[in-house]
Amino acid sequence: MKKALMIGSTVADILIHVDHLPSLEEDVEPTGQTMSLGGCCFNVSNMLSVFKVPYTLFSPVGSGLYGTFIREELRKKGMEPVLETDAENGCCYCIVDADGNRTFMALHGAEYLFQKEWFDALETDAYSDVYICGLEIEDKTGDVITEFIQRNSHLNIYFAPSARIMHIPDHLMNALLDASPIMHLNRTEAILWLTSQGHACQNDNTNTLCRLLYERTHNTVIITDGADGAYAYDGGRDYHVGAYPVTAVDGTGAGDSHIGTVMAMRMKGETLEASLRAAAFVSSQVVAKNGAILDIK
Repeated sequence: MKKALMIGSTVADILIHVDHLPSLEEDVEPTGQTMSLGGCCFNVSNMLSVFKVPYTLFSPVGSGLYGTFIREELRKKGMEPVLETDAENGCCYCIVDADGNRTFMALHGAEYLFQKEWFDALETDAYSDVYICGLEIEDKTGDVITEFIQRNSHLNIYFAPSARIMHIPDHLMNALLDASPIMHLNRTEAILWLTSQGHACQNDNTNTLCRLLYERTHNTVIITDGADGAYAYDGGRDYHVGAYPVTAVDGTGAGDSHIGTVMAMRMKGETLEASLRAAAFVSSQVVAKNGAILDIK
């Protein structure tokens, strides 16, 4: 099996638990705080580890308090940073309320910035699949990533635009969509982008949204829809896999675990339907606990 190239951020997640999000000038007392490894790319990569799929965590680690923390936590997992830089790492504040809803405030640093030379040094024949998150495309070196994709058409792309889908510059978004990625996003993100393209789709069912996105990418589209599960369209048939009922504790990383499971299962030769069913179970287990990572050996 060839490896997956996981392009994106590994972040110091600072999880702050509150009963509710404070209103303007309100004073609330958090019920707890922890710091752990996170970041979309790292979270997705963790699922490839769980399923024993080989990969390279192509994620910059820099300097400062958070860079030191990330480096030390990776080494505890037996991993050495592949990309190192003198720039300072930022962090992500994850505010989680009593119902498990999460709100993010990300202070971007070295973990979101990429250099062309890093990509030039890659032996691309070692890879069959690549993961890309929209947060890195949005940032100021996003064009370095899209140019790499344009030069390597043999790669099977998994693209998760993120909740900030509307902040990705149009020319970079189009460069990625022209590469026919497998798209993974939630219903809100899909409606936002499709509406910006002139589709009046707010009331469309989720399978229709998948088909509309497929018309742009000509590859599989997966849309998650919370408690209603996940939908997909692959050009041949519609899919719907319901969510597992759980008591939500913390939604951080649920989408990352979902796409990571789908990617791992597909790389191991499983069908799309089997992959979606496995992803539904895994993401339910993530939602039912604190933090974004499943520590399964």
